[in-house]
Amino acid sequence: MKKRLLVLGLILLVIINVSALLTFAYNRWLRAPRRHLAANPASSDSFERHLCLSGEQENCLRALRFSFDSEIGNAQAQIREKRRAIVEEMKNESPDSVLIDKFIEEISRLQAEIQKKAVLNLLKEKEVLTPEQKATFFRMFEDHVCPREKRVGYGSAGAGDACCPQEMRR
Repeated sequence: MKKRLLVLGLILLVIINVSALLTFAYNRWLRAPRRHLAANPASSDSFERHLCLSGEQENCLRALRFSFDSEIGNAQAQIREKRRAIVEEMKNESPDSVLIDKFIEEISRLQAEIQKKAVLNLLKEKEVLTPEQKATFFRMFEDHVCPREKRVGYGSAGAGDACCPQEMRR
């Protein structure tokens, strides 16, 4: 019985960690928070610069991200509440592990919900991009969520990311 609970607990923790990592990756690389945009404009347009987005594409992606932010805001608030509840329960002299497990399961469900919405949002964003931009978009995303040894040409002078193809034609 204890072995089974341990295995279930480990599976649950793996799911939580994978969801958290994917959410972090999305927030870090594809959706720059508004406060960072004002604080560091050079890094905020890194994504747009790598993809060489047109003004219309930038506006469309910004609208999609704003919509996504408002869609997941409630789930994020619920996650914060559940985490606070876990901390409060852990402070008790004899914490209720069943209650803590319930909070963890609820957080996992909310994170999975956010992750599904994030993937759907990425698919919507993909539709705005040209085939070349899609390749760059997914290469950047894959490199972040599936890190491996640096590939030849990516990020180097030979990769062509010093300027956009549109800039070369001007």
